[in-house]
Amino acid sequence: MATPNSTGKAFEQKCLSLVKQHRAYVTNKVKVPWSPSNWYEPDALTETEVLEFKYQQVSGSVKNKLTQAMFELNYMAEVLDLQPVLVYDGTVLEHFVANDPAFLKARSFCTNIQVFSYQQFHDYLTASSNINDREQNRLLEYA
Repeated sequence: MATPNSTGKAFEQKCLSLVKQHRAYVTNKVKVPWSPSNWYEPDALTETEVLEFKYQQVSGSVKNKLTQAMFELNYMAEVLDLQPVLVYDGTVLEHFVANDPAFLKARSFCTNIQVFSYQQFHDYLTASSNINDREQNRLLEYA
């Protein structure tokens, strides 16, 4: 049986693969300092987005994990001047995102953050790239 940490890592890799497939530039080697000896590390960056990936299938630290991620992501996006995107998956997180009053309050403070389930994120990335491809092809038709 997979440990929660390995399951979370597998989810991060799944998301990162999807991002690499549909975005021109990706890195996950960035530290965003908030003091001389402390920093946040986003799960991934594209040319336009800073991304966090969260997975949880069983009860646990979900209340702290996702709400804290919102505020860290908001901070990193401001420092890096990128669009913040939070992607989640897992039964526990689906219920949490829709119902937890503290998380909903955090969303009301961080209105710039795009919050997606994995399926919504998949659709967002694939639709975005398809729209770009169609637009490029349309322009070539008139060249």
